[in-house]
Amino acid sequence: MALASYLFSYAAGLGAAPFLGPWPFLVPAALTLAGGWLGLRRHSWSRFLLWGLFFLCGWAQYHQHLDFPRDNSHIGAFAGNTPLIVEGTVLESSFRPGTGAVLDIETRTVANDGVAAAVHGRLRLYLREGTPEVAAGDRIRFRTRLRRPRLFGTPGEFDYPRFLANRKIFVTASLENAAEIVPLGRATLNGPQTAASRLRGRIGRTIDAGVADAALAPLVKALVIGDKGGVAVDQRQLLAEGGVSHLFAISGLHLGLIAFFLYSALRFAYCRSTTLLLLAPPGRFLPALLIPLLYGYLLLTGNALPTRRAFLIALALAALLLWRRNTPPLKLLVSAAFLLLLFEPLALFEPAFQLSFAGVLGILVLVPRWSRPLSTLPKGPRWMAGVFLSTLAATLTTAPLVLLHFHLLAPAGLLTNLAAIPLIGFGAVPLGLGGILLVPWWPSGAEALFHLCAWVIEGVLNLLRHVVALPLLGGWRLYPNPTEITGLFVILLAVLLQGTSLRQFLLRATLAAAGWCALILPSPLPGHLGITALSVGQGESLLVTCASGEAYLIDGGGLYSETFDVGERLIAPALGRLGIRSLTGVVLTHDHPDHRQGLLYILEHFKVGTFWSSTPVHQLHESLRNTLAERRIPVVVLPSGWFPVTENRRHELAFFAPRRGRDGGNDGSLVVYVRQDGAGALLTGDLEEEGVRELVGAMPERPVSLLKLPHHGSRRSKPELLLDRFRPKQVFASLGAGNPYGFPHPEVLSSLHDRGLHLFRTDLDGTLRFVPRDEDWRTKQWLSGLFR
Repeated sequence: MALASYLFSYAAGLGAAPFLGPWPFLVPAALTLAGGWLGLRRHSWSRFLLWGLFFLCGWAQYHQHLDFPRDNSHIGAFAGNTPLIVEGTVLESSFRPGTGAVLDIETRTVANDGVAAAVHGRLRLYLREGTPEVAAGDRIRFRTRLRRPRLFGTPGEFDYPRFLANRKIFVTASLENAAEIVPLGRATLNGPQTAASRLRGRIGRTIDAGVADAALAPLVKALVIGDKGGVAVDQRQLLAEGGVSHLFAISGLHLGLIAFFLYSALRFAYCRSTTLLLLAPPGRFLPALLIPLLYGYLLLTGNALPTRRAFLIALALAALLLWRRNTPPLKLLVSAAFLLLLFEPLALFEPAFQLSFAGVLGILVLVPRWSRPLSTLPKGPRWMAGVFLSTLAATLTTAPLVLLHFHLLAPAGLLTNLAAIPLIGFGAVPLGLGGILLVPWWPSGAEALFHLCAWVIEGVLNLLRHVVALPLLGGWRLYPNPTEITGLFVILLAVLLQGTSLRQFLLRATLAAAGWCALILPSPLPGHLGITALSVGQGESLLVTCASGEAYLIDGGGLYSETFDVGERLIAPALGRLGIRSLTGVVLTHDHPDHRQGLLYILEHFKVGTFWSSTPVHQLHESLRNTLAERRIPVVVLPSGWFPVTENRRHELAFFAPRRGRDGGNDGSLVVYVRQDGAGALLTGDLEEEGVRELVGAMPERPVSLLKLPHHGSRRSKPELLLDRFRPKQVFASLGAGNPYGFPHPEVLSSLHDRGLHLFRTDLDGTLRFVPRDEDWRTKQWLSGLFR
């Protein structure tokens, strides 16, 4: 299918663009290929020119949509540390439990010191507390600092700046409380999007009034109007582990039910007219009449990617019926994907896009193949078997993507969907849609239907709790490395390929064997020492990998946030991306939140050989004590002084515990020393002056060519004592971008400059990797070449 090859070439260009970077000759190269194709299009090999053209188009489209706007009147031009007064119009608002509210705003003006300037562009505003009394279309004013979203620069992290760029948002801001927002005027209806957003808010309020259980109301909103912001974390986890998250995403199920009910009603009226029946059969014209109504529901539910996919397929199907064209379903799916990516190139990288199309692809390709032996079954068993096979097909085709993005395998979905699909699809969804219709005319009736919808959802949740509690059916947290992910995709390709010839069978068998080899063959040993400074914000987390394969995680970072788990969101994906299956040891230098919090998730989900600390277990934070006890992880409490773990002619790993180690303060930070041949590294935790002086006095004669600055580059740590004592060749520090402490201190930077040393820092350079090179260290950056 030619269209599929063009889609593949275009998507390949999009996928390669982040690694290739901008190229100034993209347009001339594309024009050259286009001209060559026009002149040679009658030749069979001209398709290669067209594939190259689509590849270049994808490459160019990526950077065009991702690059920051250079317009001086764009709101992004005012990003910085200066507080500004911003005025704008609310586009969308949502509330998230535990994180406050989020507003998307179309900005109008910014002002500072009495001087105002007209601006344009979207802004995402985070409110830590409170719920603002605003609706779509309202004009508001607030005072804040504008920030450009940025990556941490850690392997495997979610690309949030790209996610926002796909929504044309390049600037963010935050307020402590919704009370800091000044409303300037009530909403004015200036388009269908605003009207849909306001109606969405009204339906949400009706759901809140009709559903007595406040914990179920957000799930009803997610199911009916696509507002998933209020769904609690434990509910999201239950839906994911139960394998039914897809049922709470507005997609083809919802549009299909709406189309079915509306078509049935219109067909009933249509068939009562002899004139209309003589003009054309109802199946030709009626689907086209449904498109405006489906588009209204698309806007009402937030215009999400899966909904747009379903709407585009419905639009194409209506057009084909109107023009009496017969088109294979796969071609419809490819056309919808291509059309979406032409207008939204960055959507390719979003899990919602990938999972939506992959699931439908699996159903279209695999279910017909598997269903042939079921044709003789009675209707009821055949329907149940169809549901199971559809679930299995969608699960198989989305499994690599779910593992890649969410690191979760949910075997329970094969069972739960047998009951959840009919309960949600033919119970909760029709009740919710009926409630939507009644909101403007009979609010109390709508509340009753929403209450019944919540009752059905509660039954599904109870079912999920029982199923995931069964042996082997709970969600499995897995962090496969790139080779394993590639193996899964190769196996999936072998499953999807069709054909019964010997050649096709051998191809599928070869692909399957190659995929299994990628999964089961052990990763090669690194063969050298490596130190990775993970970029985790204003905290610290270091990974030491030894030549023989041992891996030690030193601290786990930890932002001062209850909603962003550094261990889950940054460190665990990084370990998976770097091929770390288990940890020989986890080291806590000292029990402070910015070093401890991220370790909790790691200790819960990774196999850990030993936990090392200089703080007695009973003095550790309660959450850490409980996790160590539940996981039965051996704990070693180090006494004061040097403690060698491994030491030979070529390699050395040792700890140094200061005398104040049992206090748990900065000066009690555990120090780690590692060496390969003549290249040694000293990792100093958060030591301050007293601890640094003790370390300098107690350190045996060892080479130190790599030094981690103590306490993020604080001048109170007196790092010049370490610089003069050890004379390192490389220096680095773990830092958070724009941290409020002013780290690294200017005096420290001046001290490094005077000694001719460059400071590598995670806030500017992202995650860093240091590899021994003779008696020095070679530095690699994740953001600059993926450590290559």
